[in-house]
Amino acid sequence: MKKTLLLSALLITSVFTAFAGHVDTYGIGSKATSMGGAVVAGIDDPFAVYYNPAAMSNIKQPMLSVGTHLVDPHLTIKQYRVNTSGTLADDSFGADGIKDEADLLIVPHMGYVYPINDKLTFGVAFYVPYGLDLKWNADENENPAAYNTYHSWYMREVVTPSLSYKVNDKLSIGAGISIGKAKAGNERKRYVPEKMKNSTYMAGVAQANGVSSADAPAVGAALAAAYTELDGADIDMEYEDNFNWSYNIGVLYKFTDKLTGGITYRSYSNIDLEGDAEVTPEMAYWKNENLDSNTAVDTPDSIQFGLEYKVTPKFKVEADIVRTFWSRIGSYTVYMDDYLLQSELDPTLIPGANEEHFERNWKDTWQYRVGAEYLLNDTVALRAGYYYDPTVVPEDTFDVLWPDSDKHVFSGGVGLNFGQVTVDTVVQYILVKEVTIDSGSSENLDDSYSRPGMHDADVSAVAGGHIWSFGVTVSYKF
Repeated sequence: MKKTLLLSALLITSVFTAFAGHVDTYGIGSKATSMGGAVVAGIDDPFAVYYNPAAMSNIKQPMLSVGTHLVDPHLTIKQYRVNTSGTLADDSFGADGIKDEADLLIVPHMGYVYPINDKLTFGVAFYVPYGLDLKWNADENENPAAYNTYHSWYMREVVTPSLSYKVNDKLSIGAGISIGKAKAGNERKRYVPEKMKNSTYMAGVAQANGVSSADAPAVGAALAAAYTELDGADIDMEYEDNFNWSYNIGVLYKFTDKLTGGITYRSYSNIDLEGDAEVTPEMAYWKNENLDSNTAVDTPDSIQFGLEYKVTPKFKVEADIVRTFWSRIGSYTVYMDDYLLQSELDPTLIPGANEEHFERNWKDTWQYRVGAEYLLNDTVALRAGYYYDPTVVPEDTFDVLWPDSDKHVFSGGVGLNFGQVTVDTVVQYILVKEVTIDSGSSENLDDSYSRPGMHDADVSAVAGGHIWSFGVTVSYKF
């Protein structure tokens, strides 16, 4: 038991060194990932803590697994067009072939299982159940989508101590508590229409609002200078929480020697984030502060069902379905403690008040997963998997901050068994289907170039791409 407690402590201290993968997790542990995550009835390594804690009862001796997945996104935004209109704007601009510039993302995972006796098994794992980290060109002249977002990230990292109990030879149950920490943020540019940077035009606006013809040129020049200074300013928002939690519960039932069923429920987590909002560079005309801010972006709950069938002693297949309740994220609001970027010329906040509201209206989804494993011999196992992952994001809330589209996820891998040591590998290819955003259909994109009563915008775009993922997990049986 001392060894168990030591390993648990190592897992807990490692939580602060992780980096997140792309939107949502695409697998935890190379073995499960290579089988398309269709393992809720057949998982037999420490990552049962996530997939089905009841299945830890299948592990008969202490087992430690350590690994990492490398995620390499290749996403492209095409035909990005912005058309603004209104009293202070009539711009039209855009770009084509905007490619993501994300670094290679490193997603570690670690788990340990210890059978306490014939009935009770303890396990603990560290993993990243949800994550995103995307970067795009920050130059708004080359990438006008930077006015919406050019860098966004969200990650939840957890440690999950768990227990399973073998009720009888057919039935096992299990549960675990996920103790987590979350980080989030985004960086974007501030958009100012060309008219607002034109001193002659702004002098006319000033005069139309009651400024005398003698004073209008000076006022117009001051307004144009202030908005020219503001155009392209960096708005950087960063948040984190100190603690969050959720739980996993699972059931495993062996109908026959060949057929096993499993079910797992993973609860949602309430995540309250605190941080700051900052605008750079320092400006002459504008009050420029680093402001305390806060928001809440919860993670959804999900339920996974699966059936594993052993066709032969060497060949098994599993089919799973996963229901994820993304509709919990209907919207969220960023609150700031004071006005950000104001002046005597224009006392309003960027982008509009001392709070910023984001509609999401995300949709609940069904994922359909299938996986297979064939034991070529006592040393080599061949695995493959596939699942369909429909988008959670409706067209009217699509943006660069949380991009998403329907995905086809293909995976394969090889497992090598050297007795006490096993090495599992995975290669995963995610085809992100192109999504077309018709002009004016996305409120979140339009709002990046709009200001109530002054100028409105209609944005159109086409987005898609693919993601490669490579992983290896090494396990040791004590």
